Amino acid sequence: MSTYNRHKGTKNEKQPASNPEMGSTSQGERKRKRFATDGDEEEETLQSQLIDVLEKNGKMLSEQLEAQNINFQLDRQHQNDTASSIVAVLDKLATALGRIADKL
Repeated sequence: MSTYNRHKGTKNEKQPASNPEMGSTSQGERKRKRFATDGDEEEETLQSQLIDVLEKNGKMLSEQLEAQNINFQLDRQHQNDTASSIVAVLDKLATALGRIADKL
């Protein structure tokens, strides 16, 4: 076990010797920052793409709603025309039935 402890101590001694690698760790941190910058750029790109898609979808939705409104207006106008035609036919029918009743 003492050999293990000595070996373990050797490992601990190597770690301080690894401290010059902290400079490379700093470089790694710089790389991380650069990756973070790349990530920010990617995020901004994704956000701008998302905004573009949402704007496009908003325009399409607006156009669809306008088309639906026009169709609803046309349907209402058609229903009004149909109702007016039915009323005119019923009026003529009532007049004709009135004449027939007068003749009886």
